[in-house]
Amino acid sequence: MDVDLQRGVVPISKAASSLAALIKRANSTGRPVIVTQKGYPSGVLLPIELFSLLKELADEQGLEAVSNGSSESSEPSSVEEEAPSKPRRNAGRRSKTKTNENEE
Repeated sequence: MDVDLQRGVVPISKAASSLAALIKRANSTGRPVIVTQKGYPSGVLLPIELFSLLKELADEQGLEAVSNGSSESSEPSSVEEEAPSKPRRNAGRRSKTKTNENEE
């Protein structure tokens, strides 16, 4: 499958800010969107039809790991299942340094 490098490759920063539009584009064009991180491919957004075809092909070939999304169960995992059980301490807080304290 050919990928139009002008429209088929997006940096992760753009993907994060326009995910819905990229998914819509992948589904309407039938072409995958390659997501890069630091200039290297790091993920792919597939049109749902292509994903379904790949899953069927994997089932036919007996590739259960691919068919099941590389998980042990046949159900896809959710974000909640993978979230840490308790929040990190001081997450999102900036600590004051001695130079900042002197500036106040």
